Amino acid sequence: MIPSRLAALVGLVTMLAVFAPVGLTPTARADDTTTLAAIEVTDLEGACVTGPPTFDAVVTAAAIALRGAVAPDRLADYDRRVGEFRTAMTTMRVHRDGLPIDPAEFGGRVAYLDDPIVSYLVNGLDAVRTGRIDQTVPVSALTVTEVVEVFVLATRIVKIPAQLAASLVPTVGFLLKPIVGAAFTGVQSLARAVQRHLAAQCAAPTAYPALDLEQSVVVEHVELPTPLVDLANSVRRADGACTPMAELTLAVLVERVRAYVTATGLTPDTAAVHAAADATQAFLRDNRVASLILPRRTEELGPLVDALDYGPVTFLANAGFSVVEGKALDTVPLGEVRVENTLDLTTLTLDVLSLLLTAGNSVLGLVGVGTPLSIVQTLAFAPTTYGAPVLKGVLQSMCAV
Repeated sequence: MIPSRLAALVGLVTMLAVFAPVGLTPTARADDTTTLAAIEVTDLEGACVTGPPTFDAVVTAAAIALRGAVAPDRLADYDRRVGEFRTAMTTMRVHRDGLPIDPAEFGGRVAYLDDPIVSYLVNGLDAVRTGRIDQTVPVSALTVTEVVEVFVLATRIVKIPAQLAASLVPTVGFLLKPIVGAAFTGVQSLARAVQRHLAAQCAAPTAYPALDLEQSVVVEHVELPTPLVDLANSVRRADGACTPMAELTLAVLVERVRAYVTATGLTPDTAAVHAAADATQAFLRDNRVASLILPRRTEELGPLVDALDYGPVTFLANAGFSVVEGKALDTVPLGEVRVENTLDLTTLTLDVLSLLLTAGNSVLGLVGVGTPLSIVQTLAFAPTTYGAPVLKGVLQSMCAV
């Protein structure tokens, strides 16, 4: 979906780059040809209104810049053609929620994570559930910062195979991977700086009338796979009024499953469902685990741990915090373990297994078979390495309906 729309936007930018009077095609319309002809655009002054420029603002700014080179007897025709081009842009429509959203617009956990893949998935699922996915807006209403967000998402997507390829390099892959990741992170930070800069600039004064965008939102149905629609209808974006799925405890999760199964009639034997749920709740209540193995979120453990976001490092840092706080021997009931704790423990287990395999591959490297095995290992653990952070981000940002 994104590539075709991105191609349309790139095409539009290209059109702006070559925007000139000779490049506009005249039409048979001749009404209101003198509306702007007598106005000196360069003399206009206005109050500073900040905000990212829309594509229409870019068009009018380009038109104004070129207007001074137009002969006086051609101004009326020039302004008419500019108006026709601006009107034509309002007929070029895109599904707004098919494009990525700046995480800052969401706030909360999504804004903190600033992961364009997470924000794209969260917004897309919420848009499907609410029906916004069918809404289209004209290209003229899109802002330049929204186009930059498309670039940010593309950069984040490319970062995954780039890091994977770097990690496959024999001997130095473990060094190249963080270097490549840091390079892509730097590009994203630069793009964010560009967005902030554009949003802080004054809107350029213009002599051209504002477009009538009262009917800017038009519904054009998008066909989606049924499983995706079902998933979207079962979750909603966390807005502070609900508990994100990642923060649900196992005890609450069991009760939700009990309520869902009995309410939907998945089985006629409701007594058996209640008996199984009660037994599970008793087990979760009567069995305890060391709080030491339930890691805090990485941002609570310092910027270095947050940047690495690596299971063993997070576990050791969390253990150090627990020792310092005098809570190393504390235990908690299994029922109080959160969903994200179980995900963290799963990731930790796989990371430790990966470390052990790496050590084994190093030994086997002495006999010439370590490199092929290390490549297989890297590919096998790729879903955990690159997918787990995205999954955790979505679980932290969405609630069950």
